[in-house]
Amino acid sequence: MRTEGADESAVITVLCSGFGLGLYIPGLLIADRLRSLGRKTVVEVFETAIQADKQEGILRSKQACHRSFAVAKMSARMPMDIAKSVDPEAVERLIGEWEAEDRRHFLLLSGHWLHIVNHYRQRRSPVEIHADILYVDGGLPPSWESVRHYEPDYARHYGELRLYDTERAELLHPIQVGCTRPVPYGDRLNRCLIHGGGWGMGTYRTKIPELREHGFELDLVAYEHGEEKEAAPGDRVFRIDPDWSPWLRNAEDHFTFPPFGRIHEDGTADYRIGSDHHGLFDIASRVKAIIGKPGAGTMIDSLGSATPLVLLEPFGEHEKRNAELWEALGFGISYEKWKESGFSDEPLIRLYERLAAARESKPDLALAYSRRLAGGVIQPKHV
Repeated sequence: MRTEGADESAVITVLCSGFGLGLYIPGLLIADRLRSLGRKTVVEVFETAIQADKQEGILRSKQACHRSFAVAKMSARMPMDIAKSVDPEAVERLIGEWEAEDRRHFLLLSGHWLHIVNHYRQRRSPVEIHADILYVDGGLPPSWESVRHYEPDYARHYGELRLYDTERAELLHPIQVGCTRPVPYGDRLNRCLIHGGGWGMGTYRTKIPELREHGFELDLVAYEHGEEKEAAPGDRVFRIDPDWSPWLRNAEDHFTFPPFGRIHEDGTADYRIGSDHHGLFDIASRVKAIIGKPGAGTMIDSLGSATPLVLLEPFGEHEKRNAELWEALGFGISYEKWKESGFSDEPLIRLYERLAAARESKPDLALAYSRRLAGGVIQPKHV
């Protein structure tokens, strides 16, 4: 499939999902970077096109997955035909808007969008629609596994872009987060950030007592009311505003980074929305390590801030591939290996050095994508 050189007035539509933040925040980061390069960019979130009761179901699933990692892992193995959840009227409004604005350039982060974009492509035929799939994990995440279950050759009409070449253990293109350079390792706080990703999943809470015993002060992310009471002296607790949802627009009709803030002793928090990146990234940038499962968003934070990732048990096969990739690249270390070192800074410093060098070694994804649109080149399977 050939892409004609897109003039700078062409709108790029970035298609995200609020089903976890690993397919939401990267989309916003890419969109912001594309705008800084002079590209007109619009973000859409899949959950705006599904039935209201299905949206409520996602919120219930989020709570269940936070409370039980076993439930979360079981759900990852179950293929889901998401087409049955869409709201036909909402889809028609969205497609009608794309058609009226002659949208022709799409970047899909979630497999949930494939059914809708296929419908749009067929409706616009013979007009050529240039749609690319962007994989932000080292392996195939659940939304794309579900698509492949029902349609094995799902990508035949799409370009496929990747951040990583997992087979070669190679970084292809980072996602730029803000414009700041990494904090030197020696200038960082003597703290670690520990969390369970956007949905608060995983074994992270089981590691907290041991880390405290070894003298670590921790930055914790709370996911439900009352979890801040579990903090020990020296800990700091942060949270996303529980009233916020990734599929709700703000007063200016835009999707935003999560309102994020530190929880005070009285349980209140001052939530702030970042203009060009998410608030958790600021915390990650100043600590010695991020401790958590290897989700796509956590890997982007690790590379963007040059903060070593201490790897906990992964969620699904795609995160298992992520963990293997991060260790092979020299960006992460398993919790067990770090523990064997006596929780030493020494292996973390080596990881920091690898991360700091790597993030400058390749053009970021948005820049590479913008250059390719301008050049009218044949869409490869990798950027």
